[in-house]
Parts: sequence; C-alpha cells; structure tokens
Amino acid sequence: MVREKDRVLMSGKELRRVHVIRQAMEKPITQEKAGELLRLTDRQIRRLLRRVEQEGDRGWSIGGGGSHRTGGFLRRGRRKS
Repeated sequence: MVREKDRVLMSGKELRRVHVIRQAMEKPITQEKAGELLRLTDRQIRRLLRRVEQEGDRGWSIGGGGSHRTGGFLRRGRRKS
C-alpha cells in the first residue's frame, strides 16, 4: 500500500483481502471461509481481524509491506567482505 496524503493505493490482491476480511468481520462469511478464499490459515485470518480492529485501515496489509532487506550490500551492489 502506498499512502498519498489521505488516499491509500492498493493492489487488486489487497482490495480483495479488504473485501473478504470485512465480510468476515460483519459475519456474512465465516473466518474459515475467508481463509479458504484468501488461501490463508485460520490463524492468519484471526490475526488480520484483530489487527484491523486495533489499527483500523493501517492493519490491512500482511507483513512488511514490500520492504526489502539491504543489510549485506554496499551502494554499488557489491557484497561486504
């Protein structure tokens, strides 16, 4: 997700996740069904639901939001010795 002032840009995958998780929160579908639709475990669904309840819209994404580890490389792309 990329934030531009008051807008949040999401990929199609993230939009689908929002839709399914909202349905699970409002109870038209079960957490188990949400897991099947998103190919996530029941535990991942429960964690997402809890995070969205606590953090609001910031809780939708899973993991690091596409951040990359850069620890072992210098600016020119060479590995540290």
